[in-house]
Amino acid sequence: MATVEFRQASRIYDPARPPAVSRVNLEIADGEFLVLVGPSGCGKSTTLRMLAGLEPVDEGQILIDGQDVTETRPRERDVAMVFQSYALYPNMTARQNMAFALENAKVDKATIEERVAFAAKMLDLEDLIDKKPAAMSGGQRQRVAMGRAIVRQPKVFLMDEPLSNLDAKLRVSTRAQILALQRELGTTTVYVTHDQTEAMTMGDRVCVLKKGILQQVDTPDTLYNNPGNTFVATFIGSPAMTIIENVPFIDGRVVGGKDHALDYYMPRELAAKVKTDRVVVGVRPENWEIAGVNHAGEQYGLPVHVDIVEHLGSELYVYGSRQEQADSKVAVRGDRITVKVPRGIDIDQGDTIYLRPMEGGSVFFDPETEINYDYL
Repeated sequence: MATVEFRQASRIYDPARPPAVSRVNLEIADGEFLVLVGPSGCGKSTTLRMLAGLEPVDEGQILIDGQDVTETRPRERDVAMVFQSYALYPNMTARQNMAFALENAKVDKATIEERVAFAAKMLDLEDLIDKKPAAMSGGQRQRVAMGRAIVRQPKVFLMDEPLSNLDAKLRVSTRAQILALQRELGTTTVYVTHDQTEAMTMGDRVCVLKKGILQQVDTPDTLYNNPGNTFVATFIGSPAMTIIENVPFIDGRVVGGKDHALDYYMPRELAAKVKTDRVVVGVRPENWEIAGVNHAGEQYGLPVHVDIVEHLGSELYVYGSRQEQADSKVAVRGDRITVKVPRGIDIDQGDTIYLRPMEGGSVFFDPETEINYDYL
């Protein structure tokens, strides 16, 4: 087990273009499961490969257990990587694949057999130990790839989208298996995924990247309930947070114009930080209160035309567009409002629903920087 630290670490492919990874500062605790997440091309796999030594660090440093490994060769860093494509030797059995790195390192035969048996039992591979990859399913191959990493007993596990080639059901079961495995071994793990649901369910902390720049590192709970900026707010959470722009701010109060649905006071400590006459408001799908369906109800509500009704078994979501554009300055980003519908309320496509944010259910962002006022 080990600590990992990135100090102003950058990867620059072309000096004429923005860095693929830009001045990342990140500390990973001993035994922590950290997930790197972000859209395609954000630099998450490059960051992982920099830690593995497969990509050079053009600026800054990377430390493992306090030791600078920036210029150290990959095989001397004592890390083990699990790739998206399994990368198994097709002519070798599962046993041979797992033992190969140890044999190259001149580990004695008894130790190799002990470690391979331990990994095979832990990963439920005992019945497959003498089979070759061609005779295995995708999930079984991935378990062999994980076993190959486990037998090395590295300081750090690195996993680069290891579940992306699996079907949905197998992804869920393998995800739980990886998490249980890491908890049992206690090995520091850095895990890359583009799937924010995977990130939220697996990580002790989650690091969100955008265009090579670290946006926020925190627990899944904090990222969801108190995102650092509008990018994190809309990337984390499925369905995404609704972002409402240009909401007037007057005397400590947000004022939603003629719709009245956004008329309420901001928390005093946040209101003191507002230096403009407008703010950006974010609301999660479950934090909308439905004041009425096809009628305004007793309270004012934001009128929304229901475009799509999505049934997900135990949950119901509706996607709609703001119907009454009475206040032209107030705008919904993407013209899409997502609402989680409580049980007992019937809503159909084409209905008009009237919405109000629940008390304490909104997040407020600075309109210029799009940073959450909590972090200013």
